[in-house]
Formats: sequence, structure tokens, C-alpha cells
Amino acid sequence: MYSSGTPGGRSTHRERGGILPVSVLLLFQLLGCISAFTSPRLKLNLAAEIKERITFNPTEKYLTTLREGNIVYVGGKEVLYEINFGSSPIEVHKIPVPGNNVSKQKCQADHKGHCRNFIMVVQRFNATHLLLCGSNAQDPHCWLLIDDHLDTIINGWGRPLGSGMCPLTPENGFASLVVDGRFYAAAAQSQNGAGKYFRGFKKNSVEPWLLSVAKWLKDPHFVGMSPMDDDIFIFFREKNLPENLDIDPWVSRIGRVCKNDEGGSRQRLSAKWATFLKARLLCNVPADHVHFNRIQDVFIVRSNDTEDRVYGIFKSNWNGTAICSYSVREINSVFRHSDFKGFSEPTPVPRPGMCSTSTRSLPDKVLNVVENYPEMTREIRPIGDSPLMAKKEDLFKKIVVDPVVGTNGAVYWVLFLAMGDGRIQKGLEFDQSVFIISELTVLQEPKQILSMSLDSETKFLYVTTEREVVRAPLARCETYTNSCETCVMARDPYCAWNAEKKKCVPSTTNSTYLIQDIEHGDVKKCPQEKFHHQIAPRKILNAALPLEGRGPVYLSCPKQSYHADYSWKVQDQVEACSSNEDECLLFVSDLNRVEDTVYTCSSKEQGHEQLHISYVIQGNGSPMHLPRYSVAAYSVLMTVAAVFLH
Repeated sequence: MYSSGTPGGRSTHRERGGILPVSVLLLFQLLGCISAFTSPRLKLNLAAEIKERITFNPTEKYLTTLREGNIVYVGGKEVLYEINFGSSPIEVHKIPVPGNNVSKQKCQADHKGHCRNFIMVVQRFNATHLLLCGSNAQDPHCWLLIDDHLDTIINGWGRPLGSGMCPLTPENGFASLVVDGRFYAAAAQSQNGAGKYFRGFKKNSVEPWLLSVAKWLKDPHFVGMSPMDDDIFIFFREKNLPENLDIDPWVSRIGRVCKNDEGGSRQRLSAKWATFLKARLLCNVPADHVHFNRIQDVFIVRSNDTEDRVYGIFKSNWNGTAICSYSVREINSVFRHSDFKGFSEPTPVPRPGMCSTSTRSLPDKVLNVVENYPEMTREIRPIGDSPLMAKKEDLFKKIVVDPVVGTNGAVYWVLFLAMGDGRIQKGLEFDQSVFIISELTVLQEPKQILSMSLDSETKFLYVTTEREVVRAPLARCETYTNSCETCVMARDPYCAWNAEKKKCVPSTTNSTYLIQDIEHGDVKKCPQEKFHHQIAPRKILNAALPLEGRGPVYLSCPKQSYHADYSWKVQDQVEACSSNEDECLLFVSDLNRVEDTVYTCSSKEQGHEQLHISYVIQGNGSPMHLPRYSVAAYSVLMTVAAVFLH
């Protein structure tokens, strides 16, 4: 997993003449086809059910988070929140982190704006201390925190640490990470975003400061960092100005340095990274020349059961978004075996960029390649050579991924994708595509999600916005009702049908009673027994429900699955839904003509037919009555058609 700062401003690409090229129109058509197969199967509003949440008052528009077990640290405006979800009720401890008064006065006198201390970095420094960095009224400052006590960190030049470690304002994008006592950071040193280098700082080191060389990075925008064995991975996009102005000027990159990098020799790369290399991350549809060049967010999956992976959200210059995944094994292979772009001589020994015992003693010919030719010739292609999914809208903002072991012992990758309005799509990766299990609403107030954190052990998802922090369970098996078919068709790796208890329950790998088909959702695996929903409707009539007036009505059939085909049967005649959004509505034009008529709503999904609700209309010319019977516990919605037709 990685830690990153608050997202910065997005790059834009101006359309010339207001006319989209034919290639872009074809792109939209292609993505429209892809999106048709990645719509959510269920839409679940869980905001009222989930009680584990805290609300910020006032809101924290700019924040960064760190989760450790049940505790979430949130850096806000001149405060650090320590939120303990393991206690009941939830405990919230506020630690003041005020800015320097001199810095505030100077900021206000210069009319700069953002003249407060916004906490932008929250990292675990060691077993006892947290590392905090704040904008400090545009004079960045870092502290070590222990027992609510703040100690200023002095950098290698006798001044307080802060500049380059944290942005001047909370609106500037950046990334940060602490590993083995070294603080890695990429933040601008000016308000306009200039002076952005990849830095490393380590106290009591032979070379406490290490910086990137200016020509290595072209107007970079960093989105994340992560430790990976002996390396540090850095994810960013940078400008690559092409001759053709219609081509997207951005490219996505992965960079890496060795954890034991101490800088180069006195003659070359002194106080600079001696192992920095970078490669291009491709996320495209090669056959259709569709490219998603702008990396937006990234998540690293470390798994004991399968290969390590990198997942990323990428954006096109026409605002489409895509999800691509990469094998860490393939990434390492590119850095270890690719030629160096622009370098035509034999590769020197030891190979440039590899993690050796001492970088300060590397030969000049090795450091020369790192300094002047750090880019790999080979590009890193996604698993399957294409995106897992793509949308023609700028839909996804954040991603976390959980490797889940099914009842058959296989590993399935579950994606949680935050959308711009705060909804979350929960998807199953299978066969180089994504099946959207459900679309979740967990927030009480629609807001853009600023961070998500996944606890794979306890199976909780932590979601943070400027308004609230929410903890939501990953497994909600009761959602799939008490039928084997509904449970199996959900294709949710967290859930399985317990044939002994006849319930949809959290899945395990040690029960012979569990039924699950994650790959296909085949209901034929369910026991072939006669369920209660197969009972003839006329045998389960309930009391009559009065219907005022004699005019036309809409009969309602709320949807259980958005992947199913719904229809009504009226006296053995099949009729389509009059309206087909969240409910299958049937328009009945004249109640006087339909006395004793049976209306039954059913659905078909993967060959499985299910009855949902039925009505019988009874009357004798006086105000009509509508008896109701249903196998599902749904409310009956009957709206007088005159309201719609007025």
C-alpha cells in the first residue's frame, strides 16, 4: 500500500474549434459498448444502516489520512484527528497543530491566501513517533509527534525541515512516504507548482539529502509512492510535448530508486539519486488506438496467495477513464533487462540502477547512464494488454483492491472504485474484465471521496470526505436475501450460500456446506428444491389495499437486479415495463375494465426466472380495491396516472 497527499489540480487539454475528431467519436462509441457490460448489478443505499462514522464540524476541505488498524489519523486545518473505530462509542481525539504566528503574519501581509497550517503529511516515522508536515501559512514545516507533543525536525542545513517535503498550499498535488527512517517526498517549492523534485531526507546519514536531476522530470504530477522489496516505486505523469498538437501531451510513468541509495560519487551525482530509473506505463486499447495517458490514482496489492500487482486509474485527454493492472514481476523485468533509451553502447557492469552495496563507489560509466539515460526503452504493458474496464466519462477518482480467497481456494480480485459524487462501485475482476457486483452509497452527504483505506484482515473499508469518515463492512451477505440463486448470482467473493443453514453467509474455505460460483454465477449449483416463490400467487392473497378514485394507475415492481430483464404478465400476456429505471412500472389505463385481472412481475437473469410481485384488482364500479401478495417484502407504489399526464 502507499500513502499520498491531497490531490492537486487537474491538467486540461483545450479542444480546438469545438469539434471533436472522428477518432474521438469512435472512442466514445467503443467505450459506450464497454460500459454497457460494466453497469452495477445492484444499487445499495447503506447510508442509514452504517452507524460507524464521525462528522467534521466545520468541514475539512483539505485533508490527508493514515490508517493503522482501527485507528484513522486525519490531518486537517491546524489539527490532527485521532479516530478510534475500535472503541464504542467511537473516540475522537484532537491534537492542535497551529501554524507559526510569524509565518501567518507574513502570509497575510503579502495577501497570499491559505494563511493557515494545513496538515498535508501524516506518516508513521517509527514505533513511537508520527511524522507531520503542514503548509504553515506557505512556509512548510515538519514535526515529530509523540504523546501530543510536537518536536521540530531540523534538516541537514540547520533549518526546520519542510520546504520541498510539503506543498506551500493545500491545492498543490504531492506525494510522500516514510520507509526505514528516510522521508521520500515530491512537492513544489513555489505557489505556482514550480521547483518540483523527487527528494529523500534521512537524518544521521552520510548524505542526508538526495534529489532528482532536473532533466529527469518534465513538469511532473505525482500520484503515489510505495515500498516494494528493495525498491521505492514512484508513480507520476509528466509532459511529453509531441509535434502533433492533437496528441495528448501527458505520459504516465513509474520511477524507482533503491532503498539503500546513498547518492553518487563526488565526481558525478553527488547528493543526487544514483539508482533512479523510469519507464512508461501504458493503458490503452491497441487495436483501436485508444490511449489513457494520465494516471490519476494507484494502488499496490501485496498478496501471499498470488502475484503482487499494481492497479491504476487513468484518464484520456477527452475525459474518459480506464482501469489497468500490472504485474510487479513484469515491472521488475523491465527495469532489470530493458535497454536504456538513447544509450547505444554496451550496458556497463554493474547494471545501472540496480541495488548494490554502496552507490557512492559506483563507476563513473554506470552513473553516467543513470544521469543521462534513465528511461527504459521497453514500455510496461497492462496485464492482458488492455484495460480491465473503460468509461467515456471522467468517472473514477480513487481505487483500492482486495485479493479474496474463494471457497474453492482460488484468489479473486475485488475492486472498490470511488466515483466523483461519493458513490463506490464494488467490482469483481475476472477474465480480463470487471463485473460490477454493486454500487454502494455509504455517505450521508454526497461528496467527493478524498481517501479510501482497506483493511483486508478485518474486512472493513474506510472512506474519508471533507465532511465525514465512515467505516463500512466489505461483506453484506444479507443483501442477497435468503435464496441460493440470489446469493450465487451476486458473484460476491465475500459471500456464499450455506446449504445447511439456508442462508447467504460470509464465505470461508473450510466448510463443505458452502455453495459459490464467482466466475459465472451459475444457479444450477444450487439444490434443486421447490422454493416458496414458486407457489401459485392466488394461494397467498393478502388483505385488500384501498385505491382512491377510478382513474388509471402505475403498478410498481422494484428491481432486485439491474442485470435482469423485467416484464409483466397480464392474463397470460407478456407486457414490457412502461418505465424501466429503478422500478419496472406498468401503466394501467382504466381500472373499470380490469376487474379480477392478475398482474404479475417477474425477471429473468442467466436463465433463472423469479417472481417478484403480483396484484389482483377487484371492484364493482365503486372505488376500487387492490389486494396485494408478494414473495418479496416490497412496498407497493401506485401513482395516479393523471399526475404524470397533466
